[in-house]
Amino acid sequence: LLYTSGTAQNLPRMMQVATATAATDWLSVTHWATRTIPAPRTSRAGLARASRTTTKTITVASARTNSENHRKAGLKADRKSAEYSATPPPPPPPPAAAAVAAFNPTRRGALQSFAASTVASLALSLGAVHPPLACASDAATSAVPFEGVRNERWVNIPTETRVPTSWAPRPGQRSKQSKFMLYTDTYGPNYRYTSTLPKYVDAAGAVAANAIAVLVQSRGGQESITDLGAQGNIDAAKAFGIETDNITLAEQVSSAARIDSSKQTYYEWQLLCPGGSHVLISACISGGALYVLNVEATADQWARNKEALLGVLTSFRVPLAEESTLDVSDRIYNNASSGGVK
Repeated sequence: LLYTSGTAQNLPRMMQVATATAATDWLSVTHWATRTIPAPRTSRAGLARASRTTTKTITVASARTNSENHRKAGLKADRKSAEYSATPPPPPPPPAAAAVAAFNPTRRGALQSFAASTVASLALSLGAVHPPLACASDAATSAVPFEGVRNERWVNIPTETRVPTSWAPRPGQRSKQSKFMLYTDTYGPNYRYTSTLPKYVDAAGAVAANAIAVLVQSRGGQESITDLGAQGNIDAAKAFGIETDNITLAEQVSSAARIDSSKQTYYEWQLLCPGGSHVLISACISGGALYVLNVEATADQWARNKEALLGVLTSFRVPLAEESTLDVSDRIYNNASSGGVK
């Protein structure tokens, strides 16, 4: 076509431009060339002008072709995006194999399914009316209760502390309770009771502390630990009957007063015995009794579990309770006539 239209002399130049422009369509180049390239001239000046005209025309055609291609590509991408957005959501997954296996079309299977659904509905309704109690443990510690002490001289109050969840009772160990007679009066012997938790082992498998115990004794007529006087005037190593080697020679490392969320006041001490053992003490009064937490640890145990042991001390909890308004003799008489301590 180019040869017959008299433009054969411009063909090499046109092929160079078409090769350099990757997005140019050959048919478009041919079309534009046949329309705009003038007839060949015999003079050199005419040939030069024709070559410049051809180059400019092909460049403009290339730009227009590129622009048109980009426009078409954008329209195609928009159509695909619209198709994707209009695509319906995937169908739900098939039922679990366990559910399919549990389906039983027999009469017995139907009765069992009805009974299971009825129990589940009842459990949900009961849970809505009576929600479950909050869990006593958190991410790091769990609550550990001490065995309560029933006595005519004070109100029996539940007490607890918290230990790391990584601790576990040592195999063969269990909680135990003992008593020591302080004196005897008109109402009979007055005892100090000691409730000791089992020994715990830490994550490394070593014993975490030598002892974690609570001592309880009568303190009638006193409502708070502050009734014993200022904390600085109390010798914690001798005042509470803690039986640890060389505790009477212990050095007081620190002391502090603490008030918990129920407004209970605690006096706390940290003692260091001559042999390197550490003794932690927390004391309070509630319901006519004195409660003393005692935590004992060797030097090695303290080095491994210092923060955890201090957490046991500061998490000791004794609820506030009022002392009984009945006379001790009346309580003893009524309990004895009713078959024992209530």
